Amino acid sequence: MYCDFVSAAASRETVAAYCLALEREIRAAGETYTEAKVSTVFLGGGTPSVVPPDAMWGVLRALRSSFTVLPDAEFTSEANPGTLSEEWLEVLMQAGLNRLSLGVQAAQDELLWRIGRIHTFREAEESIRLAQRMGIRNINADAMYGLPGQTARDHLETLERLCALEVTHLSAYSLILEEGTPLSRMVEEGAFTVPDDDACAEMTEAGIGLLQKHGFQQYEISNYARPGYACRHNMGYWQGAWYLGLGVAAHGMVPPTEQERAQGAVRVRIANPAEVGEYTALSPAHPVERSPIGPEEAMFESMMLGLRMNAGVSLARFETLHGQSMTDRYGAQLESLIRDGLGYWREAPDGRAFALTPKGLLLQNEALLRLMD
Repeated sequence: MYCDFVSAAASRETVAAYCLALEREIRAAGETYTEAKVSTVFLGGGTPSVVPPDAMWGVLRALRSSFTVLPDAEFTSEANPGTLSEEWLEVLMQAGLNRLSLGVQAAQDELLWRIGRIHTFREAEESIRLAQRMGIRNINADAMYGLPGQTARDHLETLERLCALEVTHLSAYSLILEEGTPLSRMVEEGAFTVPDDDACAEMTEAGIGLLQKHGFQQYEISNYARPGYACRHNMGYWQGAWYLGLGVAAHGMVPPTEQERAQGAVRVRIANPAEVGEYTALSPAHPVERSPIGPEEAMFESMMLGLRMNAGVSLARFETLHGQSMTDRYGAQLESLIRDGLGYWREAPDGRAFALTPKGLLLQNEALLRLMD
């Protein structure tokens, strides 16, 4: 296993208790945010496809009855190949599912085995075709590079084969070895070696070129879409929209209360417990952890997230969100990025936007460090 996401043994009892707790939280949140209009729904941060269809239906019914979900809402669920079934998809599609995100990762079964995935690439192909047969046309596939023993040819072969399956969206991102995971320990012990930073940069650049030839445009550091298929949910994160996180270890960004606003907060980050047992034991209206965010931190987050996108950060949107001009706050830093070929001004639908160059996107951390001056 290569990631450090919250996980628990999916016994029937654990799943049932968790889903009931999630239903309670959804209803409590609906009573708190009565005016909310939901434009995107995203089930993920795990493997929803292992949850039995009847339990999923209870969660989705609570969501639909507690919130106003707009008719044109983008409704995504993550799933892992090998755990997807027709019955499960039918239940979610009845609730509005219109986008699927599959954790494919690689086309080479040996690489999948090395990172602890339980599926083969053939099972990934079958899952994509099943979803397409059932009428889901908006499908994302995750592809990873920097895997143990992976070559540039392996990564490009993965992208080629996914393009051939006519997916509409691709997320291509580098493996991050999380401390304490089994894969990290194996690399430390010398059982596997991973490509270095230069090799990963070459995979990134080669992947961008290949995907462009297949009609995909990079619109964010790790995300590529055919025209009209950029992920609206993730765009919300990067553009500073409010979002509500529900479930174990879920995070959200919500408006401050009057008391928090009086204390200088302009946004509030919320978080749920990261342990399943602790989460399921909470009452329906449980208090989540609240972290007020002041104006300075909020402006930096807008830049940090917005500069992930090729479109960059809109001057007009920044001023609307923060009541301050981007150039007044970051003028010297932006000029520094332009001077060193890391950033540039571009035309935007609402005026101008500041964006990172291809070089800047590869060196985003360096760009962000300059904004902290």
